[in-house]
Amino acid sequence: MIRIKFSRNPEANRLSISLLILFTGFVTAALLISLAGRPYLKQILVNNNAALIGAVIEKYPQAEENIVKAIKMADEDKAAKGRTILSKYGIHGNEALEDIPSLQRYFYLNLTAYLALPAIFCTLLAWLLLRFIKVHYGQIQELTHYAGRISAGDYHLDLRDNKEGAISILKNEIYKITTTLREQAAALESDKLMLADSMADISHQLKTPLTSLLVLNDLLADNPAEPDRAKFLDRMRSQLNRIEWLVTSLLKLSKLDAGAVVMKQERVPVPALVEKTLESLGIPIEIKELQVHIEGDAHIEFKGDLDWSNEALINILKNCVEHTPKGGRLGICYNENPLYTKIRISDNGIGIAPEDLPHIFNRFYKGKNAVPDQVGIGLAMARAIVEKQGGDLTVKSRPGQGSEFIIKFYKQA
Repeated sequence: MIRIKFSRNPEANRLSISLLILFTGFVTAALLISLAGRPYLKQILVNNNAALIGAVIEKYPQAEENIVKAIKMADEDKAAKGRTILSKYGIHGNEALEDIPSLQRYFYLNLTAYLALPAIFCTLLAWLLLRFIKVHYGQIQELTHYAGRISAGDYHLDLRDNKEGAISILKNEIYKITTTLREQAAALESDKLMLADSMADISHQLKTPLTSLLVLNDLLADNPAEPDRAKFLDRMRSQLNRIEWLVTSLLKLSKLDAGAVVMKQERVPVPALVEKTLESLGIPIEIKELQVHIEGDAHIEFKGDLDWSNEALINILKNCVEHTPKGGRLGICYNENPLYTKIRISDNGIGIAPEDLPHIFNRFYKGKNAVPDQVGIGLAMARAIVEKQGGDLTVKSRPGQGSEFIIKFYKQA
């Protein structure tokens, strides 16, 4: 199917095609009127000549053949003589035709038809233009009303239009913006609820050590004996360390949430990363007499941030240490393929309950097997760090058989 295009605007093309069809129709009508009047005009001339021949033949019957030949084959010399004779009687040019009633009727009918055509054409043209303006003005009013409802917070309107044209494209684009605003509003509402829950959890986590500090401070104010004094100071130091760790961890999470952390894209050798992580947790591993088995090639690496990746591994390995009994086993295995570099951290500890497994990476979540002093943000921070670098963190576990955390850092194309 061939489509005529006058411009890039489909609405303007449709209007132009309508005008072209209208103009063509009226030109055709004018031609048809002209063609339809030709037989009538011919009949008038034939009747006029017949009356003239009849009058001449009536007086000169022998001139019939010559007169008919003169009419069929007009001779310019004879026509000039005829005009000379007419001029003697004061008839010049087409004045002789003005007194013929049938020609006058034909002239007036023809004039009426040709005057009516422009009038009808202008009327239809005005109707077409007004309709075009009305339709598009109505669509603009609809968009204005739609925008007003969006400003009022109503994001559930559907203005999609499958037609062609600039206004239809505008409707679809506004619908896309509305969908984005609806999703953003839902995300903001979800963030508000999450923030409220987080603030409640943070308040709860800080309240316990602060209460302990207040109690210990009151006990120290009574000037206890030196052994008790040392014990109270040791407890206060422990609670302050806990508060410091909690605040530091929350600040790190806040930076990750706010997008204020820019992850480096540097070459990170996995053996060096694992060694750095084990150095940070050397004391708790030694206290629990845990056996650490490391397996992997020395050349394995990935593109990422060494310090933040170390933070993620510390939190994961710390969770494994806390849930592994004394003399247990920790395993760290790493390998790579064309798609990603994988680091697997496993233990043979108490494992994770099936009902806790889907929520283990939620902030401030404590499962059935959580240790008493556990806050519940370490694994959440680890996942946030890994995902910030374009990777993912998953876990597998069975109660009584240990847990297995798998980190995948995907390679960039």
